[in-house]
Amino acid sequence: MASILIIEDNEAIRENLEELLELEGYDLSTAENGEVGVAKFHESNPDLVICDVSMPVKNGYEVLEDLLPFLKEGNSKFMFLTASAQESQIAKGRASEADAYMVKPYDTEELLFVIKSMLK
Repeated sequence: MASILIIEDNEAIRENLEELLELEGYDLSTAENGEVGVAKFHESNPDLVICDVSMPVKNGYEVLEDLLPFLKEGNSKFMFLTASAQESQIAKGRASEADAYMVKPYDTEELLFVIKSMLK
């Protein structure tokens, strides 16, 4: 099954996502901030990165900027999953080179559909 890296500073959200995706059979790793997330990406080279935007140490856009050369050379996908729901934030996220942008709270079925679509 595909591997997913979750980069999320909120422990409860990170653990809920981890549990949900483990039940779906995905191989998971997690990171509590963007800096740790970038390091874990290089360790595990996941098929998909699910990343929050607003985080301490390194925000989601900085993570995407750091990983973009490696995402382009490999087959990894990058998705923002964030509480940043203002229209300007959504527009910025969709204009970035991320493959998807979803807002929290998320619909579980929609999230799973997007993930499965990205990993085909």
